[in-house]
Amino acid sequence: MRPACIHLSLAAALSACLLSACAPRTAGLEARKEADARFRRTTSLVSFDQARQAFEAGDLEKARQEVEAAIARSDTEARYWSLLGRIELEARRLERAVSAFDRAMECDPSLAEAYYYRGVVHQRWGAADRAIEDYLKAAELDPERIAYLLAAAEMLVTGRRLDEARDLLLPKLAYFEHNAAVHELLGDIASLQDNHRAAARSYERSMMIDPDAPLVSEKALGAMFRAGEWQRCLEAARRLRARAASGADGRLAVVPADVLRHEGRSLAMLGRHQEARAVFADHARQYPEDAEAWRDLATASIALGEFDRAQSAAERFVTLARDEPSGYTLRGMVAERANDLDTAIRWHVRAVEVGPDSPEAAAALGLALRAAGREQEAAQWLRRAFDLDPGFTTVARALESIVD
Repeated sequence: MRPACIHLSLAAALSACLLSACAPRTAGLEARKEADARFRRTTSLVSFDQARQAFEAGDLEKARQEVEAAIARSDTEARYWSLLGRIELEARRLERAVSAFDRAMECDPSLAEAYYYRGVVHQRWGAADRAIEDYLKAAELDPERIAYLLAAAEMLVTGRRLDEARDLLLPKLAYFEHNAAVHELLGDIASLQDNHRAAARSYERSMMIDPDAPLVSEKALGAMFRAGEWQRCLEAARRLRARAASGADGRLAVVPADVLRHEGRSLAMLGRHQEARAVFADHARQYPEDAEAWRDLATASIALGEFDRAQSAAERFVTLARDEPSGYTLRGMVAERANDLDTAIRWHVRAVEVGPDSPEAAAALGLALRAAGREQEAAQWLRRAFDLDPGFTTVARALESIVD
């Protein structure tokens, strides 16, 4: 081979080696891609964290900008789409929220929160069945989050599907035995099913777990009273009253109206009218705009023969609740005790005008007419009361006496 040819061949070989050294190898390309992906994930996580902080602080616009930046860098992260959906939900952009939650589910079908919050949207739209379906799916995916199960049960209760709600909660009761909200909801279900004794027991368990839960104590008192457990109701009301007093720190104790109401009514049902009247008077002083306080005070005063006090309380009740027939009935009862039957009948007539479907108003008018010797008219109104409430035993006895 000629020297010139040899020289050219060597130059070509050297150039090829140099070019191959400059070209990226496959392993290097993959490493660069992985490094770039790591960088994008890291920066997307920073944006996601900032978005979450802004969302929790209530800055929805900043939260949206940050989470959209996170999605732009990594659009397969279900958590990012779910947070975007929550932001849109808070901003009341419900269609966008659903789209974001759907995208989150596509990225990760096991992300429970996406189903839960989509259920919230369906609930706002009034799509109860779809909301329940989403809540149940969320509870299935994350069985330790009781909020998901409670959301489904509450929707069932709202739709009066009470047996389904109860059957949903009871199997989980052993696991969530120490969750006050579960016992409270079971109490609500029992109360709606008129099982007031069971409702009272559920509310009591809820109170034991969380004594500061709002309204549960009042629910418990109401259930005990409706169950006829008046002594138990009285004792519970007095414990709550003492608790309010102990937390007053020298100030005037503010006792909830329902506590005073049930304490007084339990005393009245136990025949302790003097004590009941004192509680009702205290109730009326603390809550002067509470019409029921004045009605209870008037009723207790009539039972004690304190007709001046009864008339004053009845007048106040009528002023506060002009569309309530029982106020006029009380005025009539006070007039009857004063042997002013004409005035009594006028008040009872007014009561049935205001409350034509009130069996108590019709019965009171019938009894006043009977006392006035107007038996034919009395029978007419007593029959009306009996038709409205066939279980009204006082009316049945009065009708029998007229027929006899």
